[in-house]
Amino acid sequence: MGYGWNPPGGEPPDEPLRYAVLAARLGLPFDLAPKKNFETVVPHEGGVGDVQRLAAGIRAGRVAMLDDGGSRRLVIAPRPQDADRLAEALARKPELAARLTVTTPAAIRRCLTEAAAPQLVEEAVFGLARNHPDWSARRLLTPAQSLGGLVFLALVALALWQTGWLVVQIFNIAAGLLFLALVMLRLLSISVALERTFRPPPSIEVDRSRLPVYSVLVPLYDEAHMVADLARALDRLDWPKDRLDIKFIVEARDRSTKRALDRLDLGPHFEILVVPDRAPRTKPKALDFALPLARGRFVTVYDAEDRPDPGQLLEAYLVFKAGDERLACIQAPLLIDNDDVNGLTAFFAMEYSMQFDGVLPTLAALDMPLPLGGTSNHFRIEALRAVGGWDPYNVTEDADLGIRFVRCGYRSGTITRPTYEEAPRTMRLWLKQRTRWLKGWMQTSLVHTRHPIQLWRGIGTRRMLGFVLTGFGTLVAAAIHPVYIASAVALVIDPTIIWRSGSPLAAAVIFLNVFNFVAGYVAFGMLSRATLRLRRKKRQPGVLPFLPGYWLLLSLACYRAFFQLIVAPHHWEKTRHHGQQPPAQAMAAKIPQAPPPRPPRLLAAPRSRLRQA
Repeated sequence: MGYGWNPPGGEPPDEPLRYAVLAARLGLPFDLAPKKNFETVVPHEGGVGDVQRLAAGIRAGRVAMLDDGGSRRLVIAPRPQDADRLAEALARKPELAARLTVTTPAAIRRCLTEAAAPQLVEEAVFGLARNHPDWSARRLLTPAQSLGGLVFLALVALALWQTGWLVVQIFNIAAGLLFLALVMLRLLSISVALERTFRPPPSIEVDRSRLPVYSVLVPLYDEAHMVADLARALDRLDWPKDRLDIKFIVEARDRSTKRALDRLDLGPHFEILVVPDRAPRTKPKALDFALPLARGRFVTVYDAEDRPDPGQLLEAYLVFKAGDERLACIQAPLLIDNDDVNGLTAFFAMEYSMQFDGVLPTLAALDMPLPLGGTSNHFRIEALRAVGGWDPYNVTEDADLGIRFVRCGYRSGTITRPTYEEAPRTMRLWLKQRTRWLKGWMQTSLVHTRHPIQLWRGIGTRRMLGFVLTGFGTLVAAAIHPVYIASAVALVIDPTIIWRSGSPLAAAVIFLNVFNFVAGYVAFGMLSRATLRLRRKKRQPGVLPFLPGYWLLLSLACYRAFFQLIVAPHHWEKTRHHGQQPPAQAMAAKIPQAPPPRPPRLLAAPRSRLRQA
């Protein structure tokens, strides 16, 4: 007699029904909520291997030991192929039935995750710092860096005392050459964007019956007003629902978001994870908590405001399949769909367009480190685990991960199907977000230059130049804008200033500053036009003349980030999202080359069985 299930038409029945039928055939009790009267028993040795074994058991969702204080019972969710062997064991030893209860894999994962949460969050907080201390931003400066920094400042002070403005001019020229290299990278990216404009969209035809499990991690904090739209957007992903593993990750202190998720009748491919309240309270810590529990061969990250193209997972999977094992990460483009709100959102949209449709594909083509976006990056999960996951102490964890992949011998790539997001609508929100990004870049630069010669030998000259360009170059460019704007204004007011500067070096400094200001302006305008054209969009009219003002805001964020790096290096400034507006809904409906969205399936099962720990 077979104890598996072979329903007519080949469609699998509802998961609770499957296991209830199996329990009845085996003569065992079935309990959909086994933790109601029992406590889950988990090992508490606390070692790294113990956490890994525990996480593997949670992912499998096959067995858990429950204790009611007086007796213990084993709750099981046997696979169909194991059911016959279990029936034979029960026939030989009927007394086993008194100690067994059948439930679903989801229920077992719930029980084990709740019980193991303290161990999982401990590993999330300290795992990278313990296993790879030189890669962790938990310690801002090493003793060698502190000593080197003090010596450098002393030498600069001595040079200023001896030579005065000569040192300032030399630093200005060095920063100007780095800025000019960034301009050249943007100009090179124009040709890449134009070439992609005329390239046909990649096919996403694939045998869906052979697709693996794909995990989707969604960290949330104070996003109760966003979760309904988010769940609908994720439910439109073109991937077999029985091989989707979507995990909403919420903080224990964020009760409003948890309640909002509980009110949704989510399908069985959704799960809710609650992260115990533990500092640092950052997005990467939440992701590290969930990473050991991800069941997919591939994993991606989305944010609360994201609306990914339904075909994005398929395109990423096909690129992974065509690449070798060194391809660890694929970045999807992030595009802004509320660019018409004000000038701030218009400039933000142009920045995103240039970065994700211009600069990142260029860096990928040159096999240089990619400063990843914080969302819509897709990973081979084994590669992600091999490099230690995210750094919970780095507030720009995506940029850090991009260089860490290179240091471990991996590479990153890009795809074309985008994720739509909203830009911050107010200067206050924009400033907080940009401060966090730049502070994270400062952390990343300090972490990965602790042993600069070792880094250079490990990744090679070309990738080292890419890291310096996108890391230090980004910070220098943000900080130096007021100098360039002041030089340009001074030259307009008095065109003879170069000839009256007093020395050839001073004249060269003024010329380089003004040249970089003009070149940066031209590169911004040309690249933004090319990348927006790629998405069949146009720049918001009348905003480009105000670009110097936007640059000054960027400099303000950079100086603020430096101050925070000293007084609050691990503080995470939350960017609050407004939610999807009617224009954004219209834009999401016009995602290029996307397959027709499938109707949302959010009422697949009773709420009671889908409550997750």
